[in-house]
Amino acid sequence: MTEEVEEWWELTARWFQDDIDLDVGVNWTGMGVDDDLRLLLDVAGKDVLELGCGGGQCSVALAERGANVTGIDLSTEQLDFARDLADERDADVAFRQGDVTDLGAFADDSFDVAFNAYVFQWVEDLTACFRETHRVLRPGGRFVFSMPHPVYGLADPESHEIEGSYFETGRQVTPQEDLDVDMVTYRHRVSDVHNALVGAGFRVERMLEPGSSDPDDYEEGPWGEHRPELLAKLPSTLVFEARAA
Repeated sequence: MTEEVEEWWELTARWFQDDIDLDVGVNWTGMGVDDDLRLLLDVAGKDVLELGCGGGQCSVALAERGANVTGIDLSTEQLDFARDLADERDADVAFRQGDVTDLGAFADDSFDVAFNAYVFQWVEDLTACFRETHRVLRPGGRFVFSMPHPVYGLADPESHEIEGSYFETGRQVTPQEDLDVDMVTYRHRVSDVHNALVGAGFRVERMLEPGSSDPDDYEEGPWGEHRPELLAKLPSTLVFEARAA
């Protein structure tokens, strides 16, 4: 991750956690805790790594299911919140500060499962991240993650018309009126993500695009942007399940 991403999170972490107020659980789609996807239910006794653990809501949830969880995040402010949350719930989670593209703090073959939810839009170099993730996973280890669907972000929230090009990838800048630093994210095409996984030695087992064509199926999530009509037209989330070959 880049210095500008780290700076943005250090400035916004407390606001994010206080204002968004995420529930403890795995929030795969960005619209609330949704374990109905049944992606990480059988983790008891397994060594699990969360890449970009943020405030620790996902890590704590898996620790409460009996997993041995380690969470890594770039932001010290996020990690302070995560440690407080774990203490409040008496959850045993090892939190470490670090970059998901450099997992040098962990030995080869250290984990059974690696996962994250809505993190990779902040990561420029997915290839480096996936190679490092493959290295720290044991043979046959699972890698499960969700990210914003690149198609959804192209639609105007009001008109639903496509703006920009799907083929424009890389650095995206969102000005922040009340901050001295802009929000920087990175757009990845579906093929970029898939090919980076394969190139790192993973076998992609499933891709999911959770959603429904019925606007009434969408409840308001924690982000303050409830767009059921648009969500019923385009997938907002892309999920990958892969296994270390």
